[in-house]
Amino acid sequence: MAKLFATGQFATEKNLTALEEKTLSAFIDGLYAEPGFSDVDANDLARATGIPTRNIRGVIASLVKKDYINIDDPGTGYQIIYLNYNRWYLHPQWIEEYDAEQYGPIPSTNA
Repeated sequence: MAKLFATGQFATEKNLTALEEKTLSAFIDGLYAEPGFSDVDANDLARATGIPTRNIRGVIASLVKKDYINIDDPGTGYQIIYLNYNRWYLHPQWIEEYDAEQYGPIPSTNA
């Protein structure tokens, strides 16, 4: 699995566990369309990471709590996961849409 973080961000995302890194990387790999679009759910991440769905839900909850992702539940039984706008710098294409003026500079890998 490729680490697609646009600027080699794993070094700066110090608050992530190994499972969170693996899940976030798989999630970003699954974001293939225009900035902000997602059709990824917990089952997709379980398949992509090899982590059982019941465990991946805990990792997802932790990433929500840490403000990396959010979940949309339209009531259809399919909960879609989105990358929070303040983390778009982690995506290799979406970084171009990241508003550093609003969300602050992209963290440096030299820290």
